Amino acid sequence: DIYFRAQVLCEDVYELTENRFKLGNLVEMLWEDFLDYVRRKQDIKATYQLLLEYDQGTPNVRLKKYDEKNIEEVPLYPVRKPSIDDEVEVFYSKMKRKDALRGEVMLSDIAQLFPNHHFTLERVLEILLIDFIVKYSKGEAQKIVKEFLDDEK
Repeated sequence: DIYFRAQVLCEDVYELTENRFKLGNLVEMLWEDFLDYVRRKQDIKATYQLLLEYDQGTPNVRLKKYDEKNIEEVPLYPVRKPSIDDEVEVFYSKMKRKDALRGEVMLSDIAQLFPNHHFTLERVLEILLIDFIVKYSKGEAQKIVKEFLDDEK
């Protein structure tokens, strides 16, 4: 449901702006917005609490990786495509190296105060996307969608 709603939103933005807008673009915009929040707030405890709040408020949707008990670590390159599974939708997204490093630094800062936290960069991206789509489906994300449209025009 989350994936389908995200795809519909991306298609709507594409149709309204006539600019290519994919799920990766949405994730990138949400990530940049989150990084901006972290920079302005400069409060690692508040950021951690926000992630916990968003994580608890999301439906029980997880990356396939988090459901597996004995997962082998796969090197980033070359990418192995997972087997086809009707229960899981997979999408690949690129991120600027500096943005990924900023996220890793934030998670390292969180680990200084909360050493047993469960967040990874992928999980934070997932939380941001799911939280946004849930808000969008309730009509609570109109301002952000308007910003997407304005940015794309």
